[in-house]
Amino acid sequence: MLQYLLNMTAIWLLSLLVFDLFMRKESFHSYNRFYLITTLLAGMLLPLWSLQESDIVYITKVSEPAIENVSAVKKAIVQSPVAETTTDYSKLFYYVYAIGVAIGMALLLKEVLTIVQLYRRGDKTKDGVWTIIETEKSHSPFSAFRYVFISNKQDYTTDELRMILSHEEQHGHALHFLDLTLFQLVKIICWFNPLVYIYHNRLLIVHEYQADAAVDKAPAVYGKFLIEQALLSPAPTLSHSFNRSPIKNRIMMLTRKSSALAQSKRIIAAPLLLVCMLCFTKNAFSDDKRKVDGNKVTYKGNIITMQTFPEDTTIVEDPTTGKETIVIKRMNHRPRLMNGEKIQYDYEKDVNGAFSPIPDINTIGTLSAASIIQTVVNAIKDELTQLPDDQYNLGIDNVVLNKKGEIAYYDFVGFHAYLSTTKIPEDLKKYIDKKIVETMDKLSAKPATLKGKPIIYMTSNGDFFRNITIQKGKITQY
Repeated sequence: MLQYLLNMTAIWLLSLLVFDLFMRKESFHSYNRFYLITTLLAGMLLPLWSLQESDIVYITKVSEPAIENVSAVKKAIVQSPVAETTTDYSKLFYYVYAIGVAIGMALLLKEVLTIVQLYRRGDKTKDGVWTIIETEKSHSPFSAFRYVFISNKQDYTTDELRMILSHEEQHGHALHFLDLTLFQLVKIICWFNPLVYIYHNRLLIVHEYQADAAVDKAPAVYGKFLIEQALLSPAPTLSHSFNRSPIKNRIMMLTRKSSALAQSKRIIAAPLLLVCMLCFTKNAFSDDKRKVDGNKVTYKGNIITMQTFPEDTTIVEDPTTGKETIVIKRMNHRPRLMNGEKIQYDYEKDVNGAFSPIPDINTIGTLSAASIIQTVVNAIKDELTQLPDDQYNLGIDNVVLNKKGEIAYYDFVGFHAYLSTTKIPEDLKKYIDKKIVETMDKLSAKPATLKGKPIIYMTSNGDFFRNITIQKGKITQY
C-alpha cells in the first residue's frame, strides 16, 4: 500500500510540474482539461498495473512432515513461543483515514444541502433550457446542472445578465459538473494528499477559461465585469462560481492565442505517460514480492510472523546394504501472526492436552484446501494432460486467508513430479507455475468467523500434500 501511494504521488507530482511549466498559460483549454483529468486517473490506476508477467517467488521446501509426526507438529506449533511483536499501528492509520473520509463526505453533503436549500427558497424563472434562481442573498453568480443562481435580476443590467448566462451555459454544455463530481469523490478518497487539491484548483481555472471564451463581449467590458463580481462572496465548491480567482489570469487569457510552437507542447504528454508506465507501475516496485527478515515475511503488504522448528535427526537404514545413516530433518515453518494478529487454526489444545476442533469456528463458504485444489487443477488441466505418467504435487502450502476471505499469504515451492527421473519440459513447467500463481492470487470467498467475527485463518495444511496422478494423458486421481 505504501508503495502504491508513493507511485501515485510521483505520477501526480510529475504531471503537475509538466502542466505548470508547459501548458498552464496556453489557450488550448480543452486539451488542458483532458490532460488534468487523464493524469489524475492515471496516477490512481497505473500503480495497480503490471507491465510484465508476475514474478513467481519460490519457497525452498526442505522436507515434509511424516504422517506419524503430524500431532507432534501441531503440539509444537501451539507450545513453541512466538517472538513479541511491536505495537501494530495499522488500525490507528485506518481509523484516522476513515475519520478523514467521513469529514469529506460530511462537507460534501453540506455543499449539496446548501444548493438544495437555495433552490427551494429562491424565485425561479426559465430562460431557454436554463432555470434562473434568485436567492436574495449576496453571492457571486454560480451554476449547477441546468440551474443558474444569482442574488437578484435587478442587480444586473440586461447585458450583464446575458454575460452571466453565456458563461454559465458553457459550463453546462461542456459537462463541467461531471468533472467537479469526479474530483469531489477523489478528494474524499485521497483527502490526505495535497496534490489532489492542487489538481482541483488547476481544473477549476481551466473550466473558467473555457466558459469565459464563450462570452462574446469585448475583453475590456467583460474584464471590468469580472472585477466587480470578484468582490462578492464565493459560491459552493460543488458549483461553478462566476468570480473564480485569479481574475487577473482570466482577463489576460481572454486575448491570449497560443502560437503553433506552443501548440506543439501538447505532445509532451506521450513521453510523460511512457515515463510513468516504466517507473511507477506495479512492476517497478511491486509490494507483492516476498521480503524475508528473520522469522518475518512481508508479502502483499502483510507481515507474516513464522513459527520455526528446531532441526531433528533420524536414522535411515539402506535396505540393500543394511548401512545406517543419520539424516538431518527440518520441519517446515508455519505462519503464526499476520500484522501482529493471531492466525487462527481449526484445532486447539484442551485441558487434557489433546487437540480437537474449535466448535465456534465457522468455515462454511470459505476457501477450503479442497476448493483451492479443485480450482487450481481445473485451471491447469489442459497442461496436466501433456505430462508423462507419474504423480505430481501442486507445491502449495501454508495458505492464510485474511478477514475478507482473500488469500493473504501462501508458500509456493513450484509444481513438481514425485519421481526425480520424470522430466517436465522447462517451458511447460514455467507455464504451469505461472497459472498456479495467477489462479491463487485471484481466489476469494467468505471469511472464516469465530463467534460471528471475521478472523485471519489458515486452511488445513495436510490436504495440500495430495498428489495428482496422471495416467495415459488423463487425470485419474488427486
